[in-house]
Amino acid sequence: MALTFLTDHTSPLMRGLADRVVADWHERHPESTVELAVLDHEELRDELPARLTGAPSADIMTWFAGNRMDALAGKDLMLNISAMWKAEGFDAVYLPRFRNMTGGMGPSYFLPTSHYWWAVYYRPSVFAAAGVTGTPTTWDELTAACRALKSSGITPFALGARYRCPAAAWFDYLNMRLNGPDVHDALMRLRIPYTDDRIRRVFAFWRELIEQEFFLGDPGDYDEEEAVAAVLRGEAGMTLTGAYATDEYTPQGEPDIDFFRFPVIDPTLPIGEDTPVDGYFVPANTDSPEEATRFLAYLGSRHVQQVTIERLSTLPTRTDVDTEKGGRHVAKGMRILQGADHLSQFYDLDTPWELANVGMSAFVSFAQDPARGEELLRELESARQDQLRRRGPATPR
Repeated sequence: MALTFLTDHTSPLMRGLADRVVADWHERHPESTVELAVLDHEELRDELPARLTGAPSADIMTWFAGNRMDALAGKDLMLNISAMWKAEGFDAVYLPRFRNMTGGMGPSYFLPTSHYWWAVYYRPSVFAAAGVTGTPTTWDELTAACRALKSSGITPFALGARYRCPAAAWFDYLNMRLNGPDVHDALMRLRIPYTDDRIRRVFAFWRELIEQEFFLGDPGDYDEEEAVAAVLRGEAGMTLTGAYATDEYTPQGEPDIDFFRFPVIDPTLPIGEDTPVDGYFVPANTDSPEEATRFLAYLGSRHVQQVTIERLSTLPTRTDVDTEKGGRHVAKGMRILQGADHLSQFYDLDTPWELANVGMSAFVSFAQDPARGEELLRELESARQDQLRRRGPATPR
């Protein structure tokens, strides 16, 4: 019986990688058939509960580490892979962060296979035409670049928040840059209220950017791909997005696209960065647990991670992958993360999903109407209190 391998690799470049991975498996294991199935990320997210609780629909699936994984494992929807992890010797070749990052589960249920950076993406030619020299590293340099872009008739930022993640990224980065990663981490762990003056300061700072018309149009009217397209057209100067943007939203090999670290606002604070972690798991309802686990081990192999970084803008979770063979952005992305004092994942991966769902919608609403800031923070605090009542005080993950 064939295994079904379900991913959200829908762009031509990413789909090509998934096809290559499956083809290489068949070459090595002709006795084992794996069929690739692909769903758009949003569709996969919406269908996930039914796929994990109904009749088996996939034997290996892609998803995220963090609280998204915790919720599935806590409901016994993921197969325990501890024996495979030990048999493959992954402890010896996986970076410590990825051995123990999933809320005490360690590697028992989820196999992290890649992570990536978030950064400010821009066209060097557009910056040059607007008279922006170099890339901003401080907030003063960024605001100077924004003024130069506006003088040239270019909106500084596109924020395509139709599917919410880019708005959450702005909240993450402004909070980390204004208050530091420790405060951000405490907020994610439910330890401080959203009505704390430090969080109010984040919204106040963000409101000033909105009122200076730093953002293109209504952020809720367009998505992340359309935000990147606005940058490619020169309609917007920059967009804050994940490294996948060049794999999914730009022409393959596009030379006139680059990125820089979200600039420092307070130089006295440690640097925090978002670096979401992707990987795979075996649903507990699979009909072929042993064979599925064998394919999962292959996805965590050095071969697959090496092929992945050579084709995509991503970083490996293993220590034995030759990152010098990565694409042209890999070395810079690594430098951004290596220069961080603290690594988070992302808003909806670091805080309980029920709260994150409220939060991400609130951030989009704020970007559309910043006058609602206080009301939205109170709504978020109410949602945080609900979490505390249901779960008890948060403990370190």
